[in-house]
Amino acid sequence: MKNLSENQEKGILFSVLIIIVLIIIFGINKQCEEDQEIRMFKGVTEATITKFQHENLTYYYIEYEYLVEGKTYIGSVGVEKFKCENGKLGCVGEKFKVNYSTKDPSKNTIDLGIYEKYKRTVEF
Repeated sequence: MKNLSENQEKGILFSVLIIIVLIIIFGINKQCEEDQEIRMFKGVTEATITKFQHENLTYYYIEYEYLVEGKTYIGSVGVEKFKCENGKLGCVGEKFKVNYSTKDPSKNTIDLGIYEKYKRTVEF
């Protein structure tokens, strides 16, 4: 196998770094566009948290269901571990406000009220 020169190694490293940066920029842009659509075509409904899931050592998420025009949608958001005032882990079974896009109701954000500080997902 042929050894790479120092310049070739730097070139490959630079290319990989550029690809990573582009992926991050694309993800942020997509999230911004989704958040803007929700603000521009805002609908509001109520969601029920259906699941609190431990993904790995430090990552948790909640899953919730909400109804728009007779159709059930499922949303999720990354959170830190937390309990509601009633002691329920992740507030499973509790209801919260959901903002969604009337153009595409699958695009949504949940408002966790006093538990909003536990969200890990960035919203713009």
